[in-house]
Amino acid sequence: MTEAEVEDKRITLAEAAKMVPDGADMFWGGFGYQRAPIAFASELVRQKKRNITIHTCGSEVDLEIMAGAGVASRFEIAFTAIEALGLANNMRRRVAEGKVEVEDYSNLAMAMRFLGGALNVPFMPIRSLMGTDMVEKVRYREDKLKIIDCPFTGDKICLVPSLQPDFSIVHVQRIDMSGNAQIDGIVGEDIEGSRCGKKLIVLAEELIDVQEVKNRPDQTKIPALYVDHVVVEPFVAHPMQCHMYYDYDLPFLQMFHKKTKSEEGWQEYLNEYILGVENHQEYLAKIGWQRLNALRAMKPMGY
Repeated sequence: MTEAEVEDKRITLAEAAKMVPDGADMFWGGFGYQRAPIAFASELVRQKKRNITIHTCGSEVDLEIMAGAGVASRFEIAFTAIEALGLANNMRRRVAEGKVEVEDYSNLAMAMRFLGGALNVPFMPIRSLMGTDMVEKVRYREDKLKIIDCPFTGDKICLVPSLQPDFSIVHVQRIDMSGNAQIDGIVGEDIEGSRCGKKLIVLAEELIDVQEVKNRPDQTKIPALYVDHVVVEPFVAHPMQCHMYYDYDLPFLQMFHKKTKSEEGWQEYLNEYILGVENHQEYLAKIGWQRLNALRAMKPMGY
């Protein structure tokens, strides 16, 4: 019996970003400092994408990039900031200018919305938003949530709408060419998020052989059957971190946060580190491989 031929789903970062049309809505993977698809955000900026809606529990530099550069105009999120350094300056500025709208949910509410989409059900029940002002404060989603009487108990229950966005963007540590993806450390909502989108693009640090996947099937968090396209690039999350591969670049993050405190500083960063380079490889060359290699994780610590 012969095995089926393995499909090669690899494309370039530029090809992946080109698939995203203006006005698309996207699940955005990673959480906080961990496995943020920052290289994809920067490529969306270089391709001048507009009016994107981002759905995520919480992310940082990548959301700042997309809000600041005008790529995304709507965000359905639980939080954004540059943790330990301060508030999200670009996001705050664009909201104040009326260029960005943010619909607030809790982390749990967003996670349940992704799970609902993955299960192909229209809504998910939760209790945690009841009694908060999120019930009353609606920015642009008239169907933000509903409070109903439970048909079984008669108790009040909150329903949040499930999400099935046009694209899911997830960053992982390792992947084979057919899309079997392995994630080390914190998974966040990426399993549910990878299953709720209509198309899934996975960015990975390392390409592994199909045989390695077969040898350790328990490490595959996202099976190939969910994956439409694979992009393999190193340091996708820089200046954030990727567990077991590299730590966050604190001096660079401090520089980024300082520059975004003013529009002039943000434009300087944008022109130098995003628009001033042709692609992700040129960005890494600009950062410098000596600096990047110094961030590489020491195993088994993972950072």
